[in-house]
Amino acid sequence: MPSDEEIRVAFRAAVSKRMMADVDYGFFLSGGVDSCIVSHALMPMYREETGDDRPLPAFTVGMEDSPDMMAAKAMVDALGGERYIDHRQRIFTGEEVFGLIPKIIYHMETYEAELIRSAIPNWLLAERAGADVKMVLTG
Repeated sequence: MPSDEEIRVAFRAAVSKRMMADVDYGFFLSGGVDSCIVSHALMPMYREETGDDRPLPAFTVGMEDSPDMMAAKAMVDALGGERYIDHRQRIFTGEEVFGLIPKIIYHMETYEAELIRSAIPNWLLAERAGADVKMVLTG
């Protein structure tokens, strides 16, 4: 079984590998454990490997003041705030979601409720990020 340090090294290598891009990129930040761990590893490597001091775009989707939005804001603060992170949020309403359901069902080719439920914020998040960058890292 690998040691804790071997797991950390392998994880950092995986994040670093995904940073190799010739286009501007950002990262998804849901406020969940997985995206927080990726962002925590990403930020120092981004500065070190690119030498770029511009804030790195982070994309979050959710309803106003939802737990995910609040957790993502807290993680941005923990990573150094707006000096290091350009936090771009996509806030949506319930009414907006109802209008998207037919479009999402069409593209997913399923009526599976759980898949549609998870696709809605992912759709909005991808749409938001795609307006600004060509690639995103996710957790």
